[in-house]
Amino acid sequence: MKKMILLSFLVLSVPVIIYAQDRIEAPVWNIGDKWTLTEDVTITVVNADETTYTVKYLTSGGASILICAKSSLNRVYAMDKDRRIPYEGRNKKLLNFPLDIGKSWKDKFTVKLATLASQEYTYLETFTVLGWEDIEVQAGKFKAVKLEYKQEMSGQTKGQPKEGKVWYWYSPDVKYMVKCQYEKTDYWDALYDWELTSFILKK
Repeated sequence: MKKMILLSFLVLSVPVIIYAQDRIEAPVWNIGDKWTLTEDVTITVVNADETTYTVKYLTSGGASILICAKSSLNRVYAMDKDRRIPYEGRNKKLLNFPLDIGKSWKDKFTVKLATLASQEYTYLETFTVLGWEDIEVQAGKFKAVKLEYKQEMSGQTKGQPKEGKVWYWYSPDVKYMVKCQYEKTDYWDALYDWELTSFILKK
């Protein structure tokens, strides 16, 4: 009888244990945390308050600063000199913590072209958490969760592919993404694949 009770407890507990292992909470970033990607792209946490992180992105094209929510790491503001403006660009909700295997969410953004016709395009985004993988990049070997990003142009332009996909790998040990890989398709103007080359985490 005792064995049956114990077995029943274990059977009921297994789904809970698996679920707890598959849930990934938002990382705690510290000022000075820094990630370097291929093409000498650097991402640095430069400030933090009770609810947000201020993150500096430095590329060959210049620097930009975004404000991310601590609870989800969603991009909520972009800095225009000393002024915060709502962030409405691509990947606003790329890391939408907490992450659960199978979790999926949607978003969209609009691009306005400075032309005489004032053209405007809306892109639909779908994010899905696929599962865990062991992955090796220049910065080392990591256990990472793979995310799929699907982008679709609303009101498809004739002759163009309807959608394109990108895959990201996020490592809790690194507290950031370690790799990005674009689907090879004519949907994308170019393939911006990258991987993590080094990182520094402050205590």
